[in-house]
Amino acid sequence: MSKPKTLVVTIPGMIGEKDLIPLRELSEVEYFESASISESELAIKCEGYDYLMLNMDVIPKKDGVKLTKEFYSHPNVRNLKTIAVDMTGMNHFSPKAAAAAGVMLQNIPHYSSQSVAESILSEILLHSRQRHLAYVDEINQRKVVGRKGINLSGRTAGIVGYGSIGSIVARMLSNLEMNVVVWNRSPKSEVKMVSLEELFAQSDIICIATKTVKEGADANVNMIGADLLELCNGAIIVNLASQSLVDPIAMNKALSNSKVSAYSVEASADTREKLGSHPNIHFPPHNAWNSDESMQTLRDVWVANVISVIEEKPQNVYKEL
Repeated sequence: MSKPKTLVVTIPGMIGEKDLIPLRELSEVEYFESASISESELAIKCEGYDYLMLNMDVIPKKDGVKLTKEFYSHPNVRNLKTIAVDMTGMNHFSPKAAAAAGVMLQNIPHYSSQSVAESILSEILLHSRQRHLAYVDEINQRKVVGRKGINLSGRTAGIVGYGSIGSIVARMLSNLEMNVVVWNRSPKSEVKMVSLEELFAQSDIICIATKTVKEGADANVNMIGADLLELCNGAIIVNLASQSLVDPIAMNKALSNSKVSAYSVEASADTREKLGSHPNIHFPPHNAWNSDESMQTLRDVWVANVISVIEEKPQNVYKEL
């Protein structure tokens, strides 16, 4: 019996031949490398294949979407058993259109949780010790000032969202002898749960690690606004979840009146403008997920997802909430 056929479409350097060895044992594999390919070109290329491994970077984004319902309506695509994508969130790939066309989507959950958690910790330490500001003085040709830091031990850390990332951050901060309180959509028995209001009023450090929901009853865009920020007492806030969770105008005011002592966020140009010019804001790059360990986990799970479908035990099948 002939082997099923898998098409791998990716930008250069995303996955190596060594990573594909387990898949080649079960499937014929065509590796196609390109800086960019349109969804219509991709649909044509899928002819005769059973499985598609798709790197998200290779498809240009149009109006926030990479694959549209037109892509899923193509007969070459409807014949696919699965499309395995190398990312966690799937909104770019029109999951409702995929489901309507009977095409399975597989994602890669939690591959970078440790990396993001450690990035959050680095932002906390950056603000709590303020040592980076001496270099800022130097490059701006000002008198270099050695600023006073704060010890984290004995202080309170509030975690907004106790998923795979928030739980790791909570463990790290507990190991630094911080008192950890948590807000989460659903109850968690292993931690001290509080309301958002209590969390913002009590916490010296606030880490935002909840999932962003843009539509529906659980929508949480701008969930952190003036009412919550006014409860702070000089808190350091680290938001590597999504800029859309925090009202930037309210944060600007909170930084101005010292309700918030420092803020980290991966922000767009528009959000940066609304936040204003404050020396205690840090705009880290959008790469908290990026580490050798995360990328290897991603490649391993990406390949394993396709193998799981071949073996009729599909894993990481994406389903709309």
